[in-house]
Amino acid sequence: MTILVTGATGNVGGKVLARLLAAGHPVRALTRDPSRAQLPAGVEVVGGDMGRPDTLPDALDGVRKVFLMSLGHNKRTHDAQLIEVARKTGVEHIVQLSTLGVAEVEEENDTPLGLWHRQAERALTESGLAWTILRPNGFMTHALGWRDAVHGDGVVRSPVADLPEALIDPRDIADVAVRALTEPGHEGRIYALTGPEALTAREQVAVVGSVLGKRLRFEQISIEEHHAVMARLYGQETADGVMVALRKALESGDDFRGRLFPDVQQVLGRPGHSFREWVEAHTAAFA
Repeated sequence: MTILVTGATGNVGGKVLARLLAAGHPVRALTRDPSRAQLPAGVEVVGGDMGRPDTLPDALDGVRKVFLMSLGHNKRTHDAQLIEVARKTGVEHIVQLSTLGVAEVEEENDTPLGLWHRQAERALTESGLAWTILRPNGFMTHALGWRDAVHGDGVVRSPVADLPEALIDPRDIADVAVRALTEPGHEGRIYALTGPEALTAREQVAVVGSVLGKRLRFEQISIEEHHAVMARLYGQETADGVMVALRKALESGDDFRGRLFPDVQQVLGRPGHSFREWVEAHTAAFA
C-alpha cells in the first residue's frame, strides 16, 4: 500500500516521510523538482505541482493513502485540486494538515487564514473519501527565526509579547500523522494538536536563552514592522492573511491558542514534547 507524502521536504512532511520509511511502508514523495529534493534512499520521488492538477494523476497512481499539506493563500485550491484527482485515482484515505481555530472561531468571524483552512477541510470532508484532519497550534520551530538574535545583539523582536500559546513540536504532529495513516480507527476524526504548556513569547525567549546559555531579551515591535518581515519571507497575500489573524488575536484577547487539548496524549499514549525539550533537541540548529 503506497502512501504519498506531500510537503515531503518540509518541516512536518519530511518527518512523516522518515517515520513511514523507517517502519517499512512503501512511500512516495511529491515534489515540484525531484532533481533538487534531497530525500532518503528508498523513497520513490515523483514530480508534481499541486497548483497544476494535470501533473497529479501519475503521482497518485497506485496510491491508497495521502498525507496532505499545503501552505499559504493557495491552500484551499491546492488541497481541493489534489483531493479531486485522488477521488479519480483510487485513493482511499487522506490525512490533512489544517490549523487550530477552525472549530474555535465561528465562520462568520473568521480571518482569511482561517477561511483558507476551513475551505480546504470542507473539500476533504465532502469528497466521499475517508479522512482524518490534524489541527495543530503554532509550531515550536518558529523559534529558529531567532537565530540572528542569538548570535547578534541578543534581542528577539515580535509584536506578540504576552499572549500565551501552546506551541506544538513538529515531531509530535508527524507521530500523530503516521498513526492516522497506518492504524485503523482514525477515519472521520479531527485532532487538535497542542503542546503540554502555554508560554508567552517572553517566556519562550527565556527558555531559549536558558538552554543555550545566552543572555537574550525580548523587545516588542509594531505589527507593521512584523508584516514587512512576513511579506519578504512568505509573499504579500499570505502575510496579509497572517496579519489579520494576529491583529484580531491581539485586539480581542482570544485565548484559544493558549488552550491545552488532550489529543496528542490520547493518540500517542504520551504527552507532547515541552518547549524546553524541543530547544534541547535542537541546540545545533541555533548554531
